[in-house]
Amino acid sequence: MLKLYFLIFYEFMKIGVFAIGGGYAALPFLYYLQEKYNWFSMEELTNMIAVSNITPGPIGINMATYTGYTTANLLGAIIATSAIILIPFIMTIIITKLFVKFQSCSCVNMAFTGLKPAACALLASISIKLFYQTIIRTKDEPSSFCFIDYQALLLFLLIIIPFIFFKKNPLIVIILGAVGGIVIKGF
Repeated sequence: MLKLYFLIFYEFMKIGVFAIGGGYAALPFLYYLQEKYNWFSMEELTNMIAVSNITPGPIGINMATYTGYTTANLLGAIIATSAIILIPFIMTIIITKLFVKFQSCSCVNMAFTGLKPAACALLASISIKLFYQTIIRTKDEPSSFCFIDYQALLLFLLIIIPFIFFKKNPLIVIILGAVGGIVIKGF
């Protein structure tokens, strides 16, 4: 069990260091953890994202807590949460001290120019994977053919279109998704 705790700490410490761009930037790393260690299923990852969006606090920390808890109970949650914030906390203190001194440095500006598209690419990649696994599903048969979950696709379109065009609060979108899921799956 001690090995599992160390592994959780190590993996979430890496996520904390490299998930530049906020909580959603941690999604590719969580997808990697799912594939490598199978600590949670893709459905649980989707649930994790939903729960992390509606609970107070930073999304990345909420996902670390959720993953740690599902993997190794309360101590796992504490370890994962501590690990994901440790290095960014230390880096924030150091960067705050140095940023004023180096904010006009062209190398710093160029680095931030490159980090933004990299974070965007990571988010786009995981979004495409989540879309595929939510809307286009593979049946559990030897032929392994795909089918479109039309109910999920309809709900996706009914929620994303107003969100894109009218810039509604993300919490409203999440609540609409939950209500839509209850209505669609209830029939």
